[in-house]
Parts: sequence; C-alpha cells; structure tokens
Amino acid sequence: MDPIIQTHQLTKIFKEEEVIKPLDFSLQKGEICALIGKNGAGKSTIFKMLAGQIIPTAGDIHLFGKSGNEKAQAQKRMAFMIESPEFFPDFTAVQNLEYFRIQRGVVEKKRIYEVLKLVGLGEQKKKRFGDYSMGMKQRLGIALCLLSSPDCLVLDEPVNGLDAEGIMEIRKLLLKLNQENQITILVSSHILTELQLVATRFVFIRNGVIVEDLSKKDLDEKSRKQIKMKVDDTAKAAQLLEQAYADVQYKVLPDKIITIQNHIEEGGEINRLLINNGVLVMEFKMEALNLEEYFLGIVEGAAQ
Repeated sequence: MDPIIQTHQLTKIFKEEEVIKPLDFSLQKGEICALIGKNGAGKSTIFKMLAGQIIPTAGDIHLFGKSGNEKAQAQKRMAFMIESPEFFPDFTAVQNLEYFRIQRGVVEKKRIYEVLKLVGLGEQKKKRFGDYSMGMKQRLGIALCLLSSPDCLVLDEPVNGLDAEGIMEIRKLLLKLNQENQITILVSSHILTELQLVATRFVFIRNGVIVEDLSKKDLDEKSRKQIKMKVDDTAKAAQLLEQAYADVQYKVLPDKIITIQNHIEEGGEINRLLINNGVLVMEFKMEALNLEEYFLGIVEGAAQ
C-alpha cells in the first residue's frame, strides 16, 4: 500500500542556508504522526512544501503515490492548517464556512453543518467569530480543513496559544477524527506532553534533519519510569549500586541527585542497601520521564 506522504531527499535552501537537509519521510494511512522540534527546526517549511506553498530546492514529494502533474489532484485529498485562517470577524461560523464552501467549490451545503457538529460548534448558531475564544477559533479552522472531506490533515501548531481546556478540546477532536472518521493526521507542536497523549508516532527534527523516529511503543519504552533519589554521599551510593548490580544504569546529577534507569522493581531493596551501608537517603521516589525530557535529551545528544 502506498504511503499517504512520501518524500525522497527533500531539500530546501534559503539564501544559501540549507534549512531542510535531504529528507526521507513517509506517513502511513491511519497514523497520528507528531513532528517535534524547536522553533526554526524546519517543521513549517516541510509543511509548506507538502502544501505546495513553497517550491523544494531538490528532491521529490509523493502524495497518495502520485507525483508530478498528478500530485495536484492527490493534494485535494489533503487539508492543511499551517497558519491560522483569516475568518470574517462579524460572520457566524455558518456564514464564514458558506463563503469558503462557494470559494472552494464544495457542492453540498449540508457539509457545513456536518463539520461544525464534528468539531463541537454545531450549537454556535448566532455567535460571531470575533467573539470566539482561541479554542473555538482553532476548532473552526479545523472545520474549514474538513469541509472538503480530506483523507489526511496536516496541522502546524494547532494548540498554540490555547489554555488547558482549549488544548484538551483539540486533543479529543484529533482522536475522534482519527479513530471515528479514519483521517490520517500529521501534526506539529512544541507542547510535547500534549502530543504524547494523541500521537501514534513521534518524529524528532533538528536543524532540518530527522534525528529520531519512534513508534508510541518505542517512546513509552524509552520514557519509562526511573528511580530518583537524593543522598548525602553520591560517590558512596554509586559504588554500592555498582557492587550490588553489575548492569546498573544510573546518572549522578547536581544537588546530590542520583537517577536509576533499570532495576525499578527493586526500589525497596536499593533504598535498604544504601541505608544499611550508612548512606543518608533524603528523598526517594519513582518518576516517569516525559516526552519533553526525552526530546531535550536527544537534541542535546545531537548537538554534541
């Protein structure tokens, strides 16, 4: 089966700077793929090349297996929200979508009401766009994307600037569109902990290069729990750990903190080992690494 998106050695140079280095990437049907990177990593540039808003310097893009002249037709099966759409502030949601429906040649008017219901704005009959909350504005932007019944959504920072409630609404919406409407989603965000709740795949990008590509299962394994403890003597604690557990994986951090990445299930024995050998344990807890910590780790690793 052809991937929905496939790039081969996709490259973009702006003013002699290689913003996107030769990039091979594919998106499979049914995925919610998170593109993760700091500002300036190249996420928006990739999205704009996929949307045809900017021309690649080199390389190929295939959409639904189509390239060249056929790609424009395949592009109609996709919808992009790369920058917030410009809606009329004095129009209601229905009036705004009616304008775009006519402009885009969507035949059935009932599609407006279908997409507004999908994004949870079906009851907002009279409210003008100018009076919408940020979360409602983003949901109307996604409704506009859905107007042409796409098979794939490409969303650049859809939760940017939203409060906790707005973020949760977008998260639920993306899961619903993917699971109930079988829409494949490529999404970027810098709110990494939020992506961890929706994505099935995580692609980390740094300076226009993919530095890691992980499934949800792989990420959960890499960001699994660790033991974190504060002791009075890190050198002695490290020596005891190495003597007791030949394969122990640990890190000594500032402020007399030690983290242990394996032997998690033996936390009680580790605590007792240290205390019985005269190490004062001031703090001992289990904690889960989150996606943000993991991401910062690989970005720093790539920088070395």
